[in-house]
Amino acid sequence: MSEATVQVDWSAVKTADMVASVRKSLLSRQTQPQNALPAARRGAGPAVARRGMARAAGQPIIYATALAGLIIAGIAGVWTANTAFLPEMYDDRAMTPVVDAFSGGGNYAVFDLNLNIRKLRDQHLARMTTTPDTMILGASHWQEAHSGLMKRTRMYNAHVHRDYWEDMLGMAEMLVRNKRLPKQMIISIRDNLFAPVGSRKDFLWEPGIPYYRAMAGSLGIEKESLWKTLPYQRFKERFSISLLLANVARWYNAVERPHPTRQAGNQTLDTLLPDGSILWSVEHKRFFTPERAEREALDFAKRRRDDPPKIDPRGVEAFDRLLTFLQSNGVDVVLANPPFNPIFYERVRDSAYIAGLARIEKLTRDLADAHGLRVIGGFDPAKVGCDAGMFIDAEHSNPACLAKILAEFEALAPPLRLKTIGEPGS
Repeated sequence: MSEATVQVDWSAVKTADMVASVRKSLLSRQTQPQNALPAARRGAGPAVARRGMARAAGQPIIYATALAGLIIAGIAGVWTANTAFLPEMYDDRAMTPVVDAFSGGGNYAVFDLNLNIRKLRDQHLARMTTTPDTMILGASHWQEAHSGLMKRTRMYNAHVHRDYWEDMLGMAEMLVRNKRLPKQMIISIRDNLFAPVGSRKDFLWEPGIPYYRAMAGSLGIEKESLWKTLPYQRFKERFSISLLLANVARWYNAVERPHPTRQAGNQTLDTLLPDGSILWSVEHKRFFTPERAEREALDFAKRRRDDPPKIDPRGVEAFDRLLTFLQSNGVDVVLANPPFNPIFYERVRDSAYIAGLARIEKLTRDLADAHGLRVIGGFDPAKVGCDAGMFIDAEHSNPACLAKILAEFEALAPPLRLKTIGEPGS
């Protein structure tokens, strides 16, 4: 402000003299030549302004860049940490010690059965030295179906969690590329097997997409669009901070962590077996009470009554082509419908859901008739002979119920040309 200050001679003692003095000073200021300003300051104003503006503009850019870097580093850190604390789900390398244990005749204990089971199946099939006589393709309804339930043949339980029709093609692709097509195959058709991609609310099937696309190409089937099958939900979960906190808490509070084992069961961890089945931990078995199973069944029925299974015609066509492919490669196929908990089944009677189940059952029979196949099991538990005590929730049965379905399969042994254990070459 010093450049604009008016110099006044305050020695004047009268008001008129004071005014005159101010006027004189103003006139003198207006007539002062520009070059009377200090030489160092001439022309400095614009330069100073430009430098000041540059500094003012540069600081937000620096701050924004630093903030963006921190955000990117944080996101990458969450991604990496979720992979580190849940490797069986997100790190393909974590399947190697599991398969190593299987190859050595052992088992593998895990925190959670919701792992990347599709990648596990692929790696396990690649390491097998012989091909099992019979394989089960289906969802987690079959997870407790161990090889001891088959009295006459060697069986491998190739179930995957939350299967869809793409998984049937994807599993077949794994068998072909690993040269492990079996003599017989039980293919399970669950209620939501043919659900359109847009109606699905889970993402466990996404790791199987590359296998599905490869088999679809081999069969000349139009593939689902890449946009629809991008594993974006799987990527989204890996960025979840809440998931990370849960994984970290579980890791550091665990009595035991995932490891190979020779035990047939574990106190706190569920166990993966080399025949493809699972064993629940002791803690889980205590948790699976009849009262809990009933609550789960009733709640599931409430949510499903007015939500019938949906059928994607493209999925049906692809499945039909797959059956033709398997039969042309000498595989005897049997179709199966897995039963529900009787409590659930009774509660959804006369509902839109039960009508949808009837359509799925008819579709199963139609596919069987078209290919000359047999159908075992059934959604109605009374048809199979399974009671409520054989279920841990609305749809997952225990070995006692699964044994009844597999007994139906083995009763078809003569027409399926099954080779019994102990025969030459078995």
